[in-house]
Amino acid sequence: MTAAKDTVISAPELLELTLAQLPMRDLLATVPLVSRMWHAITLSPTLQRTLFFEPDPLSEPTQNPLLVELFPPFFTATPEDAQEYERCFGRWPAWPGTASTIMLMPWSKAPNTFKRKDASWRRMLVMQPPAKTMMIMETRRLRYGDHHRRAVLQDLSLCMGDLFDLAVPWLDYFASSFCIHWHHDMDQGDLTLAVRYTPGSSPRLEKKFYTDGTRANELRDRIDLAVKWETFNHV
Repeated sequence: MTAAKDTVISAPELLELTLAQLPMRDLLATVPLVSRMWHAITLSPTLQRTLFFEPDPLSEPTQNPLLVELFPPFFTATPEDAQEYERCFGRWPAWPGTASTIMLMPWSKAPNTFKRKDASWRRMLVMQPPAKTMMIMETRRLRYGDHHRRAVLQDLSLCMGDLFDLAVPWLDYFASSFCIHWHHDMDQGDLTLAVRYTPGSSPRLEKKFYTDGTRANELRDRIDLAVKWETFNHV
């Protein structure tokens, strides 16, 4: 048994196969500290795909499990047809992305450490294969009806840092919330960032939870300038 174990540990190809079976958190944070060789192996294309740092075009559609754990408001399933839900239940569904839920995420006790520019989660793909298309849907609930506008971002390889920086600034507005719809039908794109404003007030997100947003500003410029918003009304 010892000889076999030594063979696995000393053979990079076998070690790579073994490490690929570890939980993502261990592979990301613990394995690189064991030795220089182990750290080097984590940079292999296979393990970089396992860690969602590199695209895996042959993968079945899979959400990043570590991000699902750390950022639950971004991965909580919600009804896609909110108006149909309202007709059935007399109210809109509760959307998971609010100032309160962001401030209760698992890393919220140390936001300054977690949101640093070089944090590994920022570079992680939100899913495999990478999300290439994202619709942004904005809804304002007004007394005389709902006002909608939407835009589409294409040619993405969407990382969590970009998604976080795009979604969170919308919480600057009172009584706002968001949800992410993850699509299985590729005709709809890979995902929709849906944002809703309703009459009333809600807690504001503390500034310590924001990142510098440089990359997000570039993407938001694409929404406002390169991509025309499509506006339509529903009463």
